[in-house]
Amino acid sequence: MESLKLFESMKNPSFFGSDVTSVNILQTHISFVALTGKYAYKVKKPVNFGFLDFSTLEKRKYFCDEELWLNRRLCPDIYLDVLPVTQENNTLTLNGKGTIVDYVLKMKQFPQENIFTNLLKQNKINESVIEQICGILVDFYNSEPTSKEVDSYGKIESVKQNIDENFEQTKPVIDVTIAKETFERIKNASSLFFKRKKKIFDTRIKEGHIHDCHGDLHSGNIVVSDKIFIFDCIEFNKRFRFCDTASDIAFFAMDLDYLNHPYLSSHLIKTYVEKSKDIGIYDVLNFYKSYRAYVRGKVNGFMLNDSHIDQKNRINAIETAKKYFDLAEYYSSLFSLDLNDTKKPILFLVGGLTGTGKSTFAQKLAVDYHAAVINTDVVRKELHGIKTDEHHFDPMNKGLYAPEKVDHTYDCVMERADDLLKQKTNVVVDATLQKKKYRELAQEIAKKHHAIIVPIQCVCADDVVKKRLEERLKKKSVSDGRWEIYLNQKKTFEPFTAEEHAVMVDMGQDSYEYRMDVFRKILERCKNEKSIESW
Repeated sequence: MESLKLFESMKNPSFFGSDVTSVNILQTHISFVALTGKYAYKVKKPVNFGFLDFSTLEKRKYFCDEELWLNRRLCPDIYLDVLPVTQENNTLTLNGKGTIVDYVLKMKQFPQENIFTNLLKQNKINESVIEQICGILVDFYNSEPTSKEVDSYGKIESVKQNIDENFEQTKPVIDVTIAKETFERIKNASSLFFKRKKKIFDTRIKEGHIHDCHGDLHSGNIVVSDKIFIFDCIEFNKRFRFCDTASDIAFFAMDLDYLNHPYLSSHLIKTYVEKSKDIGIYDVLNFYKSYRAYVRGKVNGFMLNDSHIDQKNRINAIETAKKYFDLAEYYSSLFSLDLNDTKKPILFLVGGLTGTGKSTFAQKLAVDYHAAVINTDVVRKELHGIKTDEHHFDPMNKGLYAPEKVDHTYDCVMERADDLLKQKTNVVVDATLQKKKYRELAQEIAKKHHAIIVPIQCVCADDVVKKRLEERLKKKSVSDGRWEIYLNQKKTFEPFTAEEHAVMVDMGQDSYEYRMDVFRKILERCKNEKSIESW
C-alpha cells in the first residue's frame, strides 16, 4: 500500500519542488524512475525475488547507498544523493519532516534520446562509439583489483548457482514465455558445458578475469553525448556484479544481437579482444551470451506478476521474453559445438563480389565460431610489402591483380587455412572466390582434414553496393574494391553451383528474422558435422 501511495505521489510535479512542472514515470520490475527535467528520482519497489530483496525500508536505504557509490565509479557526474521520503499528516514529502517511509536516489537527468538504445534505432551508433566504450570498459576492469572474495564468484559452483537459479525461477512460466522444449535444451546444454568445460572457470580466475564488474551492461544503461556514461550497475547482489569480465561483455554483445545489430556486436568483441588481449574470452563467450539472454527472458517474465503492468505491456513482456529465450537457445547451440571431443574443424568460405559485405559477415562468423579469418586483401598486401589499410588501385587484371598474382594469393590463403585446420582451428576464408578452381582447392583442403565446409555467397543490390564502395574510398581500408571492379566482376564471376551447397546471404536484407534465419541455417550445417567426404 505504501508503495502505491508513493507511486501516486510521484505523479504530482509538486512532490519534487515548485520548479518542476511535469513528470514522466518509467518503471521496471524492480523500480520507478521519475523524470522531472533537470533531475531523475529512482525508487526501489518493495519486492523480494530471492536474488534481490528490497522488502524492508532498511534494505532499500542500504541498496540506495550502494547504488550511489558503485555507479560513481563510471559516472560520478550523474549520481548525486540519496534522499528520504517522509510522511506527516498522511502526506508524503521528498526530503521533508516527519517519519521516513522510503528513500529515493537523486540523479542528474540526461536526454532520453541520448540513450544508446534510442541512438541505435536511428542508426547513430557507429564502430567508433563501440571502440570508445571498449576503451572505457577495459580501463574500468583494470582499475578494479581482484581479491579472493571476488575470485570466488568466478568458481564453477558460483556460476552454476546463478544458472540453476534461472532455470528454477522460470519453471512457473514454462509454455507461457518459454516453450518446454526450449527450456530443456538450454538447461541440458548448460549442464553439459559445466561437465565438459569445468577447468575453464579455474583458468579464467588464474588469468585474472574475475572483477567487480558492472553486471547489467546493456544498451539501455549507456548514454552517448559529449561523454559516454555507463550507468545503473548491479548493486543488489554481489553474485551478479562480481563476475568474469567475459560475462559483462557478453551481455552487451548479446544485447546488440537482440536489437538486430549483429555486426556491431561482432565488432565489439573483436575490439575488446584487441584492447584487453583477452583471447580466452572465446572459450566462454557463447556460454555467457546464452546466460545473459536467459536472464533477460526471465526478468521480462517477472513483470507478469506486477500489479502496475497493464494488459498491453503484459503481452509485450511475453513476446519480448520469448525472443530472448530463443536467442539463448541459439547461443547454447553454438557453445554445444565445442562440447564434442571428436568435433571436426569448420572451414567457412565467404565469397561474393566486392562491396557485398563479405568481410562484415566473415567477422561475425569468426566471433560466433571462434574462427581465424584469412582475408585475401590482407594476404595480397602482406606478400607485396604494402600497408594493409593503404589503397592500391591497379586496373583489372594488372599489377597486384594480374591473374598469376591472384592465383599466388589464393595459394597462400589456402596454405594458411591448411595449417590452421591441421590444428583443429575453425577458419573463415574471406575472399571473392570468383573462380570455381579456388573453391575446389578449399574443398580438397577440407577433405584432407575431415573438416566441415560451409560455402557462403554474399549478394547485395547494385545501388547499395555502389554507395558502400563510394563510402569506402573516403577512408582507409584493406579493400581496393571500386564500382568499376564490381561491374567487371559481375561479368566474370563463376557462380556457386548446386553441388557446392552454398548458403546465399543477401546483405541488403536487414530484418532480424532474415538475419537469424541465415545464422541458424549455417549453424545447422555445422551441427550436422558432415565433412566434405559426405558430399
